[in-house]
Amino acid sequence: MNGAASIDWLLHRLKLDTRGAVLVEFAILAPILILVLGGIFSGANYLQAQMVIHTYAREAARGVAVGYMTVAEAKRFAQRSASRDLNVTVATAIDPATKGDPRDQDVKVTLTISPANMARITPIANIITGGLSTTVTMRSIVD
Repeated sequence: MNGAASIDWLLHRLKLDTRGAVLVEFAILAPILILVLGGIFSGANYLQAQMVIHTYAREAARGVAVGYMTVAEAKRFAQRSASRDLNVTVATAIDPATKGDPRDQDVKVTLTISPANMARITPIANIITGGLSTTVTMRSIVD
């Protein structure tokens, strides 16, 4: 067999031999698949945290605006509920409406998760966004 013929024979033989091809393809694609799945789970955790703090901020704002919660009760409710559901510390700030001031009739409730606590919920989202915050504003009907 001459040199060119033996190389052609070797290449032909390698094309037919696919025993390790699946393993090599999996080794190439596995890290990409793991990153995609990690991104999906991280994004889901981020959205869940956003939904939780928005829900409790809305309920606290409604409680103060309608009058069935005091500012202290609403702050305690929002902070405890969100912290319990997310297993992290959530900061709460409430700006109540000013009685007798027609320019300030809104109740504003802000819930914030610090970047350090956001890293405990989902490390990938923390790299992209830092902390997480939501503010809900409702018109007060309490005179």
